[in-house]
Amino acid sequence: MEKHRYIDIHCHALYGVDDGSADLEESLAMLRMAAGEGIGKIILTPHQKPDRRCVSMEGLQERIKTLQEAAEGEKIPIKLYPGGELFYRAGLGEELEAGMLPTLAGSGYVLVEFYPQEQYPYIRDGLYRLLAAGYSPVLAHVERYGEVCRKKGRLEELLDMGCYCQVNTSSLTGEQGFGMKQLSWRLVKEGLVHFVATDAHRAKGGRSPQISKCAAMLEKRCGSDAAARLLYENARKVLEDEEI
Repeated sequence: MEKHRYIDIHCHALYGVDDGSADLEESLAMLRMAAGEGIGKIILTPHQKPDRRCVSMEGLQERIKTLQEAAEGEKIPIKLYPGGELFYRAGLGEELEAGMLPTLAGSGYVLVEFYPQEQYPYIRDGLYRLLAAGYSPVLAHVERYGEVCRKKGRLEELLDMGCYCQVNTSSLTGEQGFGMKQLSWRLVKEGLVHFVATDAHRAKGGRSPQISKCAAMLEKRCGSDAAARLLYENARKVLEDEEI
């Protein structure tokens, strides 16, 4: 794939809004690293959790504008888009409909997370409610949900409903442990994953926006076409609000 082609749909590089980047300087450092890794577009997805103070829609747009201008000033070749990692709760669909929460780049896709230990019926019913409200849920870091992934047929049921799944690059490259690496590769090879993203929180270390190593592994193990779908093609359809 050509340089600066990857699209990252899950990244916490927006400064001062969650447990990701602390300030503008760290955000720019994350963007520099992302560009060096071959990422050309990023959907910024700060956490949106009901039990903590979260960035407003206005604050999200203002910070993205500031960060984009700063990146252009330093000639960092990355285009930024608004989004959020939405923690599921009752009424989430209504909050989205009221314009209180961001979708992915203004599309019909929404990035959703649950507690890792959450029971499967609750996850399934929550995703169904979002689908019924007219949204296309993307289950963030699906490999973390043991109740979904480790029991045969459950993830397939979610996909049949119309859901999509995202896996973290660090899970595939082994930074999250051998067991998580094995599980993540099984999901990818069985065709149960639609997006591979960084879920980056820092400018350095294991939670930085690293993607090139994972991209090379995907091309070697799954082929260039599959790698392109997971790292670029499906994400491009999100940006253009097209059906995957």
